[in-house]
Amino acid sequence: MRIVATRVPQQHAAPSTARSYQQLLTKLLRHGAYPQLRKIIEKTLPADLSPVLPLLLEEDRKRILSLLIEAGKAARALFELDEADLQEILASLDDPTLASVCSSSAPDDAADLLDVLDEERRARILELLGATQGAKLESLLEGEEETAGSLMNTEFFALDEELSVAHAIDMIRQYPRKESFFYVYCVDADQHLVGVLSLRSLILANPGVLLKDIMVQSVVRTQIDSSPEEVAQLVSKYDLLSVPVVDLQNRLVGVVTVDDVLDVIQEQAEEDLLHLAGVSVSEGVATPASESFKLRFPWLAINLATAFLASSVVRLFQGTIEKWAALAVFMPIVAGMGGNAGTQTLTVFVRGLALGEIDWNSGFRPIWKEMLVGFLDGAANGLLTCVIVGFWTGDWTLAIILLVAMCFNLVIAGVAGGLVPLVLDRFGFDPAIASSIFVTTFTDVGGFFSFLGLATIAMRYFAH
Repeated sequence: MRIVATRVPQQHAAPSTARSYQQLLTKLLRHGAYPQLRKIIEKTLPADLSPVLPLLLEEDRKRILSLLIEAGKAARALFELDEADLQEILASLDDPTLASVCSSSAPDDAADLLDVLDEERRARILELLGATQGAKLESLLEGEEETAGSLMNTEFFALDEELSVAHAIDMIRQYPRKESFFYVYCVDADQHLVGVLSLRSLILANPGVLLKDIMVQSVVRTQIDSSPEEVAQLVSKYDLLSVPVVDLQNRLVGVVTVDDVLDVIQEQAEEDLLHLAGVSVSEGVATPASESFKLRFPWLAINLATAFLASSVVRLFQGTIEKWAALAVFMPIVAGMGGNAGTQTLTVFVRGLALGEIDWNSGFRPIWKEMLVGFLDGAANGLLTCVIVGFWTGDWTLAIILLVAMCFNLVIAGVAGGLVPLVLDRFGFDPAIASSIFVTTFTDVGGFFSFLGLATIAMRYFAH
């Protein structure tokens, strides 16, 4: 089963604007002004129509959806809804209407919508769509999880390389979905991808010239089993509006457009942010308290276990703390600064891994840099702390211990913040999921051990 690059609900118009749209659409429906309604829907983006749908009465919503189906915007408008509204509206639609929504939409959008349904209803919709379209959507639904094949649109515009420019332009004019393509891909007789043309270069070319004579042969492409991250990197690197997808024989099988890539980037950024905080991507503000408890407790339990590890280090130096009570006051400073520095490094490395800027083989040079940054930050902040504590307490031995311990712990933070995500990624784990817990453990243990260890050594030479 494919995993959909779920569209995150966008920032819609203000509620008052949605309410105004709802009142306008309802008024036009009451007067049967369907030509005006069609014009409004044709000119309005699906993301702006989406927040209006939950505000409509069920009968009015069905009429508006029928107009959205005519305009080919129904699936997009539905997918801009939050999960609760989407499920409610899908439940209110009968199977023929939902089949019409899928039939009028681009295959990738229709597949995304079908993926939300339970298996029984999905099978009914596919049957209503007919053998040809149903098989096409089913192949998308069965695509390998999190690959370019699960994102691609199987409706793309490709022309035989032997066609003339004039013939190609005539075929473009006859193509019903002109808004759905940005480039003209050229294929040979066996559907192998051999070139690409921009619409501008096609229009400016001599009408009698063959496509193969003016096409760009070095086409940026992606394999059907490539990851969404790799596709996103191609779009970003080459400033593309779409990326052709080929199979192992270099046959053109689909196209991933920039809007789907942006959906993936937004979804993964949200996932990484939540994972870094130890929160499940399935949790939201409306999640029941019992479900939030189940999702959060395991991570907090792991965090509790690592906290006991840090506490055991403190316990090793219990005698030192009893003799030098001021240590207890300043212990959290060293550990806290290390934790913050580790999080900074961790964030940089997780982002670098996501963008393909670093990997296991190249990651050690950046770690050396982070060690140097950690030492410099530790020295600068440690010196500031040393001066403050020295004048505040008059205990310059304690102040110097803080300086040295902070240098030591921020170097640990640099190493842990870079190494932990690299190791997790090396063994196939998402580096954003548990990195923060391990990094914090290293900096807590390192901070307490260095600070209290140095204090224990100092006590042998200075009376406290």
